[in-house]
Amino acid sequence: QFAADLQLPLDSGENIDMAMVDYLDQIFLDGADMDDTTRLYAAWCWRNPSFGRNGRIRLSRVSRALQGWKKLSPTTTRAPMPWIFAALISTQMVHDGDLIGGLALITMFLCYLRPGEAMRLKEADLVRP
Repeated sequence: QFAADLQLPLDSGENIDMAMVDYLDQIFLDGADMDDTTRLYAAWCWRNPSFGRNGRIRLSRVSRALQGWKKLSPTTTRAPMPWIFAALISTQMVHDGDLIGGLALITMFLCYLRPGEAMRLKEADLVRP
């Protein structure tokens, strides 16, 4: 829509690269988050497989713009999942017959564990309350 509004040509990889950089500049100035831009780029490359890291057409200006944005934009953390949602998901997992998965999810939530850390836990790592 951005390219159509500004009547930017999208007939070649280079023109698409320039149009996307113009759009990234605009949303940067509007105060968008870095996460929004990386999702946009990932969505474009997924929808158009000839672009991106594994494609034959490179969007080098977009890549450089994203690198520059990353340097200028402070990182933000995501809000944690509320306890009630973790409890509901765990309850549904147990209801569906995945007791170990439900308990693992609660353990990960309460102990701030990553999934890989939780999968490496051994009984000797746990202490009785």
